[in-house]
Amino acid sequence: MKFRLIYLALAVAVLSSCGGSVDGLEPEMVNVPAGTFSFGSMPNKSLVKGADAPHQVIMDSYYISAEPVSAELWDAVMGTKLSAKGFAAVSSVSAKDCEKFVAKLSKMTGKDYVVPSEQMWEYACRQGAFQPIKGAYEWCSEYFNGSDVNKVTRSASERTETPEYAKSGSITFRIAIAGGEKADSRIVDAMEGRQTSRENVCADESVELNGVKFNMIAVKGGQILIGGTSEQNPYQEEDEVPPYGVQVADFEIAQTEVTVAQWLAVMPVLPVGNYESEPQKPVINVSWYAAQEYILKLNELTGRTFRLPTEAEWEYAARGGIKSGGYRYAGSNQVLSVAVHEKNSGNLKVKEVKTLGRNELGLYDMCGNAWEWCLDAYAAYGAKAEDPQIKVMRGGSAASKWDACRVSNRSAIPADNLKGTFGFRLAI
Repeated sequence: MKFRLIYLALAVAVLSSCGGSVDGLEPEMVNVPAGTFSFGSMPNKSLVKGADAPHQVIMDSYYISAEPVSAELWDAVMGTKLSAKGFAAVSSVSAKDCEKFVAKLSKMTGKDYVVPSEQMWEYACRQGAFQPIKGAYEWCSEYFNGSDVNKVTRSASERTETPEYAKSGSITFRIAIAGGEKADSRIVDAMEGRQTSRENVCADESVELNGVKFNMIAVKGGQILIGGTSEQNPYQEEDEVPPYGVQVADFEIAQTEVTVAQWLAVMPVLPVGNYESEPQKPVINVSWYAAQEYILKLNELTGRTFRLPTEAEWEYAARGGIKSGGYRYAGSNQVLSVAVHEKNSGNLKVKEVKTLGRNELGLYDMCGNAWEWCLDAYAAYGAKAEDPQIKVMRGGSAASKWDACRVSNRSAIPADNLKGTFGFRLAI
């Protein structure tokens, strides 16, 4: 399964205004701000029907029509009489007809209109720029999956292929135009896994947002051997050896995995499989990209510089930092005492945080409960990552066997993957 990080920018001129009128008719154009989203994934993280594997798309700003092109505007541009039939939105027009329309409209107004791409259409829909018409589909500019005759038609939850010359009463279209605002460099940096700034703080503190506390634990830096050290014998995996020496600077890490309550303090919608009635469970079904989106919003709201921990920071903290007792798991050699995993989870699903014991630093669930994303791309120790979109996950989960919960165990996961055991933990 291949995952892609795509930058989408309209190849049209940046305009000082976003509309233009024909015979006094001017479409209402809605600004769609620059940002990022998982293309092909519904807001609840289920897939759009007919979509390939979701992939992250970084969007520049643009405008899209609030409503499909009206029959009245179509008539004014194309010199037809469709509006006499009483259609509010134009229909029974082919993709080729739509291309002719935007070409004529652009010439008449001096504005560079386009039929929106599928990414533009879906992103605008996800942003609430428009409400799709129930039971209708809309033309997009792309050909479907490499076809040279079938175009993409879209609804909110489905993508279909339709011959470009086909005309149907259930297919209409919108128009779009460039907006000029580029995606914030912080979004680009976050989605590429670049950490451009850090606070270099090291203190126990509690950050409160919308009545929800984020308890951060001080981690004094030091040198560490990560990987298959002696207490991991004889269970090391190939990617854990030989042990690798790193220097870790002072930092702070969250006492628990990000919980449902903490997610809702920042984001308006929970990922699928999470429930407001379970506020102290770790939030799950979170991709690496979704974690980054959450952190960007959290930082905007708090003025802080939260981030994902690096892999070295994660293992250093899991081992107890300078207070380490040299345990196989985070705080104990007995997995049952510190890790919610397949033998004690009951149903292979996550439990509330702080259910079991903590480690030497006072951190809970570093082993078990939910897998935790790290900032890093996966690579052999000391080597360069071959694929920057394959990320490190650590700690094991409620569905894992005991050996996956060891502090040195590593997992390589595509950044767009999500599961009912995938969560994350904050660092500063």
